[in-house]
Amino acid sequence: MNRKPVLFLILTCGLVMTVFAQQKRPFDAVMKDVNATFGGLKKNLDSSAMPAAVTDAEKLQSLFKEAEDFWTPFKTKDAIDFAKGAQSASQAIAAAAREGNGQKAQAAYGSIGKYCKGCHDSHRELMPDKTFKIKP
Repeated sequence: MNRKPVLFLILTCGLVMTVFAQQKRPFDAVMKDVNATFGGLKKNLDSSAMPAAVTDAEKLQSLFKEAEDFWTPFKTKDAIDFAKGAQSASQAIAAAAREGNGQKAQAAYGSIGKYCKGCHDSHRELMPDKTFKIKP
């Protein structure tokens, strides 16, 4: 009996299980939180509610770190870079909102959408049932 295919199968299953074990929650749940928080951040920036905007921006920073962590095992460089860019933009929003600089916070807010769009265009596919499939 050839043991190489069995060993390969065991190692492959172990790798897949490791990737899923490292994922703290489903990626679609992270993205749903991003969407809700991103919308709330816009409302807070538009109404000059800077303390709430800081909270939202910090939450987005954490959510985009989760997104980075999701993509890292797949070694999907562009998606990792999009997540890192969105984290930086979220950090810039929080800093600007702490300073009370709404204009600077709004400018950084606009850049997050570009990172989201870039990743969605490259790594999300609309299925016939109107759900999305992630493409690593």
